[in-house]
Amino acid sequence: MSIRASLVGVAMATVLIAPSYSPVQAGGVYGWHLAAIGVTEELHRNRRMRGRVNVGVLDQGALCSHTELSGRCTMYTHPNPALGGGPGDHGTHVSTTIAANDKGTGGMVGVAPGATIWSYSIFGSAGFVGYADGFLPEDCRTCYGGNIIDYFRDYKKVSVTNHSYGAPTWPPLASEMRMFAEKQNKNIVTVWAMGNDNKDVRNLVFQNNFQARDKLKNLIFVAALNKDLELAYFSNTPGENGFCNVTSQVCLARNKYKYFTVAAPGMEIYAGVANGGYSNMQGTSMAAPIVTGVAALLQGRWPSLKKNASKVTSIIFRTAQDLGKPGVDAIYGWGMVRADRALGPLGAKYLKKKKKKYSLATSSLRVSPALSNLTNQSVSFFDEYDRDFQIPLATYAPSYQGILRNWVKTTEGRNDYVMDNGRGLSYAFSAQDYNAVDPSLADIEWRMSYQRDKGEALHFGQGSALEQLGIPTSFSFGLMTDKTIQTGAYPVMGLAEGGVYALFQRPITSGFSIAGGALTNTSLDSEAEDRDYAPETDAMVISLGRVSDDTRLSTKVSVSYLTEDNGVLGTGGAGGLDFADGSNSQGVTLGSSYQLNRDSKVSASYTEAFSRSDASSDNLLSLNSARLTSSAFAVGLESKSVFDGADRLKLSVSQPLRVNGGSMSLMHDDYYDEDEVLHARSVDIDLKPTGRQIDYQLEYVFQPKPSGSTLGLFAYYADDYLHQAGLVDYGFGLRVHKSF
Repeated sequence: MSIRASLVGVAMATVLIAPSYSPVQAGGVYGWHLAAIGVTEELHRNRRMRGRVNVGVLDQGALCSHTELSGRCTMYTHPNPALGGGPGDHGTHVSTTIAANDKGTGGMVGVAPGATIWSYSIFGSAGFVGYADGFLPEDCRTCYGGNIIDYFRDYKKVSVTNHSYGAPTWPPLASEMRMFAEKQNKNIVTVWAMGNDNKDVRNLVFQNNFQARDKLKNLIFVAALNKDLELAYFSNTPGENGFCNVTSQVCLARNKYKYFTVAAPGMEIYAGVANGGYSNMQGTSMAAPIVTGVAALLQGRWPSLKKNASKVTSIIFRTAQDLGKPGVDAIYGWGMVRADRALGPLGAKYLKKKKKKYSLATSSLRVSPALSNLTNQSVSFFDEYDRDFQIPLATYAPSYQGILRNWVKTTEGRNDYVMDNGRGLSYAFSAQDYNAVDPSLADIEWRMSYQRDKGEALHFGQGSALEQLGIPTSFSFGLMTDKTIQTGAYPVMGLAEGGVYALFQRPITSGFSIAGGALTNTSLDSEAEDRDYAPETDAMVISLGRVSDDTRLSTKVSVSYLTEDNGVLGTGGAGGLDFADGSNSQGVTLGSSYQLNRDSKVSASYTEAFSRSDASSDNLLSLNSARLTSSAFAVGLESKSVFDGADRLKLSVSQPLRVNGGSMSLMHDDYYDEDEVLHARSVDIDLKPTGRQIDYQLEYVFQPKPSGSTLGLFAYYADDYLHQAGLVDYGFGLRVHKSF
């Protein structure tokens, strides 16, 4: 029901009135009414319609040749003007409010610009003619027996209808509305303007008919709001009345009108009219098509909702912005319709594969830099209404993947305690504050060692094991870029760093030595283990090294074997993104160190790794049968006594572990189509990243006198950070080391 300017109602309030108007300015393509309900250009772009939505507009006929409707509108009217006429301003305004495509000169867009309008003229020169048999097109006047609901649904596939006319005190309205309510099996969302009489809706519409809300589950009443988001001065309200059986005086609380009511902007609504131009109009007639448009948006985005009208009404009610008294009230019902909220996920969220559900709340994926290309993919999840949404796997990036541009990093003071019995047995204990940047680091590291003069050594501890394996780890700075899988030295083993380890070293003959051991990221500290991002990993290593006769050249070949119970190269998941069968990796590291002079040496290492997995087909993500190849390298220079006898300078260039070849399969349930058939999506993901991260690092360490502390000034620059082309990271800072 509409009014212009200050015209609230006249004796013919049940009939559509089309007074004269003057063209006005739009005030922006996305007018105030769209802004109020959260409809923006971004929303239209990100929630594009996937399928055709047919909207039935029972009103005056619409000007389907209007630029805003051209190609998406058909008007039906009776040849006898007394039984149906048009087009009219009111019908055109309602239709363009729903579906204007922003192609006209007026500068406006509808709530659902992709919708198709089926305009049915129910007003003739004699006023309201309703749904008479003669209203239907010639080809269906007899086949549908004049039943407009059947015609809508079966012949035109209409899934939402707009009714901006009538008043609850008007006797013909009851029978017409009842017809729609009784045809709930047709799954048509029925949106009805509440009226412009400025009073409660009385118990006259459905008298003697309905006692159960499920008979009316597809119905929405709409009240009108002004620009202050308050009830428009003319708008009817739901009150505390309901759909009752007058004879038995039964009126269940759940059947009160307020539980079927939302509010929408209904004043100064700018839209098209019947001369091809535009005008402002107001009334609950203007509020109703806004709600109709939101219903069309929902059905267009998720076509399966066209057969689930009750889901549409539930979503609209549930996501309305509460107005007035908290909760559902007698003035605003559920509150103001909000398209942005309605188009977002609701309730429980889950991933699906072969209809098996995995709770999104308990599903997680940690993506390592080595497999960073995985973060460029998206996966579908469903809400409780079976609507699909896309979520990027980048959401599951590990905590240390945050970009640290221009961040001045300071490592807190670290205390080392060393005890030595003088006979080769020593105990080292190191404590540091929890590092929020890299939560995989434990607060406490410790080591027990037994060493003999002949170079034999045994190490058992918790924390960093790489330092106990000798070259070429000497240029590790303790920066973020050096931790675990980011290091250029033993990167495959680095995936198992942080937990318990046991290592040995033993000379054999002619300058050769052997070293090896086992390590795991499992910590004896349960609190530290809970913070660790990585899946449980274990590694074994055996190394053969040789020192030249002049002791200037050291070389080492290491073979490592890594098992990950729920991941591959540091990437692991849980729930729907679980790598249930894990993976194994074999790595070969070649390292060398050359002493240039008494105070300077250069070191280098190169690692090649191969990974396989027997991931189950039940998993959404699985490594393909072909092996995954990866590599890392590092080159460093260390010089002592640069300015005094107690300082040193370190330079390094390194590439963290990076996948060179291989792919992963992503297979999951993707969406429901219009026939409610569930479709799956399968994607082969090339895991080779878009870039190659190269780290440049510099550290200068010195001991200020007379203090016993050691200070380190460091800076680094990472090109193609996280192996993402064009991404950079850089930083500088100060490290403080105190020994007691």
